Amino acid sequence: MQETFDFGDPDRRPVLEMDEVSLPAGDAAGSAIRVDLTVCAGDLILIQPGDDQHERTLANAACGLLAPVSGEVRFLGRDWAVTSPDHGNAMRGRIGHAFQTGEWVPYLSLADNILLGELYHTRRPYTEIRDEAAALATRFGLPGLPLEPPTRFSAPDLRRANYVRALLGEPALILLESPAREIIVEILDPVLNAIRAARDRDAAVIWFMLDTRLWFEASVPATRRYVAQGNVLVEETRRQ
Repeated sequence: MQETFDFGDPDRRPVLEMDEVSLPAGDAAGSAIRVDLTVCAGDLILIQPGDDQHERTLANAACGLLAPVSGEVRFLGRDWAVTSPDHGNAMRGRIGHAFQTGEWVPYLSLADNILLGELYHTRRPYTEIRDEAAALATRFGLPGLPLEPPTRFSAPDLRRANYVRALLGEPALILLESPAREIIVEILDPVLNAIRAARDRDAAVIWFMLDTRLWFEASVPATRRYVAQGNVLVEETRRQ
């Protein structure tokens, strides 16, 4: 029998906390990224990470895949550093993640890639998950659930499927890595609608944005914005 865990009520406490955290930056200088960030249920946090490396470092730390040099990273009140592997995997089942590069399993159909997380981490009926995914896919401009392997699809369609996978189900935290400008312009409305629905049910959303044009998009209702200044992530207090 698969072990189950009690995650508590995310509505009454922060979803993600990076408490005076120092993260390995992965550059030749051996520097560290300093972060002090709390993301609560219903938040939409925009982050300009500075570059791809910083973005991946922050995303991996949020998911408990990268240990901080100092400080604590807590998800739903639990410190990733003292969480068992099984418990950590179960916790990551509460995170929806749209990757820059897709991270597809090549020998599975794109549909199976999309459904895999919900099938593994929940007890929802297959037909319910499939129907929800098909409806999301249609909203993002796909002709229903894509049944061929990922290699058979164009880059724009893979990015659409990436959002479907991240937003499927009821994740407590949604991480959206920096979108490609050419695709996000086409699907910005469905992305914002899906984010709005997720926030209405108290999900927290972190949206990384390397493209500053989207950063200043008036239709993106951010709670707060953070910018990497050197290797320090600081809150932007005034729109430029």
